[in-house]
Amino acid sequence: PVVRSLCCCSLVGLVMIVNGFSSQQDICLRIRSKNKPTYTISSLNVYNPNTFGRKGISLPILDFSSESSDVKVVTPLPSSHLPEDLTSLNFYGMELSRPIHKMLIGELIDSSKIDMNILSSPLSGLASFGHIAIRNNNSLVGAIGCSGEILLRTLQQDVEDNSEIGEDSPIMVLYRGCYRFIVREVIKTIPYPVVIVDEIFDEENSNRSSNNITETLMSIDDDDDDQLQYYSDASPKELKERIMKTVRTYIDFKLDEVSREADNNAASTLLERSILENSGIVTSSPADRRSQIEESAAVFDVFSSSLIDFAITPREQNFAIAMIAAEIISIDEDLRRKILTMTDSVRRLRLICKTAEETVSMMRARKVATEIAALSEDEEEKDLKVGPPQLPPWASQISMGTRIEYYWNEEYGWSPAEVVEEPLKIMDELLITVRFDADGEIHRLPLNPDEKIRWRPAGFGE
Repeated sequence: PVVRSLCCCSLVGLVMIVNGFSSQQDICLRIRSKNKPTYTISSLNVYNPNTFGRKGISLPILDFSSESSDVKVVTPLPSSHLPEDLTSLNFYGMELSRPIHKMLIGELIDSSKIDMNILSSPLSGLASFGHIAIRNNNSLVGAIGCSGEILLRTLQQDVEDNSEIGEDSPIMVLYRGCYRFIVREVIKTIPYPVVIVDEIFDEENSNRSSNNITETLMSIDDDDDDQLQYYSDASPKELKERIMKTVRTYIDFKLDEVSREADNNAASTLLERSILENSGIVTSSPADRRSQIEESAAVFDVFSSSLIDFAITPREQNFAIAMIAAEIISIDEDLRRKILTMTDSVRRLRLICKTAEETVSMMRARKVATEIAALSEDEEEKDLKVGPPQLPPWASQISMGTRIEYYWNEEYGWSPAEVVEEPLKIMDELLITVRFDADGEIHRLPLNPDEKIRWRPAGFGE
């Protein structure tokens, strides 16, 4: 597992990879091992919310909600519901330079008596802090967050091996998201907040039975009911199956992307990479990105095969599937906070299913557009060939969920739509059922060689 791989690495041997797949990961350094991990379920030492409940836990708080824009840390997602070997996707890194933040981490580590010069025992809970995801007012009482367990702390110079170490040197902290909580009481605020928290669980039923936590959170997730209307008819079982299938498709697309990046890597000159670095744009190599997506694939494979072993009830399965999908598809920061504060597991499934399918649809559209552009370049070099018109090559990529644009008429122009059924092929014609974004109307339209000029992939005309 990645935990044991990291233990065998020196600090200098740790590789810091900036995951450039989404905005939230652009600002978060994840620390990975050079060796590709293998995953096995060695033991199911999983925290069972039906047996225990963390209540009255004292946590020091890292609250970045009121910080200036130069301090950005990714919101962690919980992993205490997972077997230890499946928690590596919930590793996060943050660089802390402010004295108050470094004081909190230092005192927390000192009080835990853990040697943070080596990777600590996972899920120990001895050096834990609270990360606030959302608060409704100036008070911390009622704030929602996720706890983090510190695994490793080091000075940035230890990793970068440059300049002298001083008191103002930033520290790098590797930590793991653990469990969700709500703040019940503030013990102290100086020099940093320390609070009493209770763990948050999803509701047993999705009808939002009235309770204090639900009342606190309902105002947070009521704003997207209209957006999720299309998914309201899908059963939880169907939503979970669609999410699992979409995540697998996402991983396949990402592996294909990094393979094509590696093939085109020779086109990126040293001068181009130097310009990017001098501009403050940190890039990772295709090999680094491949390593990350392969790790996600390995974790997801074991997760899929062992889900029933550690998530017994439908509520636990809903929670586990939504959280791992959110981590793999790299949802944005606002959505991370939203799903962290939700207590309706079915609504969370709908939101993640919508986001995952839209993400994969856009990836499919980009791939088709790239293939069209490449084909157009090739055709410019070929002599004109006489023969019957053919369907465009990208038509073979159209499937349910694909985003397209259809030229309706001069008044409406190019109208974006989504394919809602698998295309039906009759001879050299495709019958495609689409739902138009503008009015939600569903039409079955022909795509044939004579009408192909009215069709194009979504975003191709931008």
